[in-house]
Amino acid sequence: MSSGDAGGGAADGPNAAARAVRDAALDALDDPPTCAVCPASADFYLHEAERVSTFVCWEHVSPYAADVNGSPEDADRPVAVPLPSFR
Repeated sequence: MSSGDAGGGAADGPNAAARAVRDAALDALDDPPTCAVCPASADFYLHEAERVSTFVCWEHVSPYAADVNGSPEDADRPVAVPLPSFR
């Protein structure tokens, strides 16, 4: 049975491509990510190719503004990818 990684936005979270984009953004940082809106630690990475690439806390990610179960390939709005530390 598939884990949803090959599809475009399974109900169990972002797919492997979305997590890979997040991981590359995390690898580019020297310090732990912080929210782009407030001084809190980041909980999500928002990504939409050529438009959005930022970290936000749980208070500043919106399911109306970001696709919480999407993939970068078929996103019509930023994909919100939880950071590994967010549980």
